[in-house]
Order: sequence, then C-alpha cells, then structure tokens
Amino acid sequence: MQRLALATTFLMTGALALFRSTPAGAQGQALPPIKVNLPSSPNFDVTTAPVQYPSGELSIYGLRKAMAKHQDKDVRVKAFLLEIYECPAEIRKCNELSSAKAKRARGKPPGKGAPPVVEKSDCRPCDQPHFFVADTLDTKKERALVVADYPIKDWKTGRPKPLVAKAAEQYVLTGTFAINSLTGFAASNGLLIFKKMEDAQGKVVAEGNAVLPPEEQMIRLEGKPPQPLLPATLK
Repeated sequence: MQRLALATTFLMTGALALFRSTPAGAQGQALPPIKVNLPSSPNFDVTTAPVQYPSGELSIYGLRKAMAKHQDKDVRVKAFLLEIYECPAEIRKCNELSSAKAKRARGKPPGKGAPPVVEKSDCRPCDQPHFFVADTLDTKKERALVVADYPIKDWKTGRPKPLVAKAAEQYVLTGTFAINSLTGFAASNGLLIFKKMEDAQGKVVAEGNAVLPPEEQMIRLEGKPPQPLLPATLK
C-alpha cells in the first residue's frame, strides 16, 4: 500500500513538472504578429496636379485622364520642363566624320564604267529634336510627356536656332495631343506635337512646327477661331 502511494505521488509530480515546462506557445497563447515591410505597389495614376489650372490650361494628368476626348486635337498644357534632348557627343561626332568622309568620296571621280561610290554610315543617327515635360519636377522621364517636332531653325534665315528654355521652370505648351508624332515618335499614353511654347509671363519662347507645311501652321483650339502661327513663311 505504501509502495502504491509513493508511485502515485511520483506520477503526479512528474506530470506537474511536464506541464510547467511546456512552451507557452503550446498552451494557446497568441504569438506577437510578424511585421513584413514590403515596398508599396507603384501607382501611375496618382493625381499630382489639378485636371485644369484656374488660368485654363490642362495639366498632363488632366490631359491623360480624358485621353479619348483630347486625342488628335490642339490643347494648351501647363507643365515643368524636365530635359531637352541633346544628341550624345560620340554619336554626333561619328555622324560628322561619316558625313565628311562621304563628301570626300563624292568628290572623287569613279573609275571608267564604275558606278558612283555610295558610302554607308555605321553611325546611329541622332534622335529627332524633342523634350520632356511633367506636372512635377520629381517625375521620372519615362512617365513624362514627350514634346516633338519643334523648330530648330530660324524661320527668317533658315539657320540653326536651338530651343532656349530652362529646365525646372514651368511653361505653357500648345500643340496637338496624339499617339504618334510627325517625325516618328510614339507613346501609348500620348505625346504633344509642338506648335507654341510660352514662359510663365506669357512670352513666346518658340513657335511653329518643324514639319507641317505653311498652310497647316495653325492653332485650332476647341471653341476658338483658328489662330495662325507667326513664322515668316506665314506673313
């Protein structure tokens, strides 16, 4: 009898010790939540500007928001200039050397009965002139609006005339909102075919389209009479 009592006491003591040594998580106690820090999904439709400014110009956000309404129509857009494209120096130099070489080859008379020598350039051509504008200065270039087909020559003299505009400043641009430009640019979210650029004070920075014929050098804003541009070819 005494042995049975001792055995029972030993079993109860062992069970109690086992219960006390069991981990807290096995008793149904909630564990603290695990925090996982993941980057937020990019949102390319975040409103960064009003749809339309009080002065009447559209923002790029507003232009794209009503894309079907504005497509293939002339619009006025207010935006910050991010960057004017410049042909990389190495590509420009390669093309200049290739052009000079081709000129020299054309100056040499071909041998008797031989066809004229045509030099093939291995240089990648420079892109057509264009620049990038956006609603905010921290917009990435791939989300900016491309503005193409602006003039790079003086209308009166025909001499080269670069676009003089400052990055990070706001401008008002007038042009045709389209998917494709006249010189081969394409953008599924739209681009602007250049017609006119004004600074914040309303001063004209550049005017006219580099590709359109004289009779098409017109601004046709909805609800307003056609407005001829001012190049000398139209005067």
